[in-house]
Amino acid sequence: MIKKQLTALVNLAKSDNNIDKRELSLIYRIGEAHQLSREEIDEIIDHPGKVEKVDELSAEEKFEFLYSIIQLMKIDDEIINKEVDYCNMIADKLGYSYGAVMEMYPIVHKNLVIAHEKKKLQKRIAAFLK
Repeated sequence: MIKKQLTALVNLAKSDNNIDKRELSLIYRIGEAHQLSREEIDEIIDHPGKVEKVDELSAEEKFEFLYSIIQLMKIDDEIINKEVDYCNMIADKLGYSYGAVMEMYPIVHKNLVIAHEKKKLQKRIAAFLK
């Protein structure tokens, strides 16, 4: 799951043709938290490929996946239409109905996670799973 998630994060980060250092930091932080080496993360950054077979993830994994995508979108303080479109496309691949990204957007913080808010959001967003 983590390699698929990092692939999606890298593709999002590259969507504006500029990977910001804050975006890279989040990508490394997530990869290292899942015991990936710097070399494995660098390989994904250099050759991300396509995001496939994410519909097979558990509901919790899908939520974490989408949460990290939205967090990365917000981290550089610049949100462009391509990024929003990409997040919506990933949400759809994960099995979320339209509106899931906008439901999560105001609650996901760009550089911190408030555990109780995240748990409440996870329960709310479950209604968007198809």
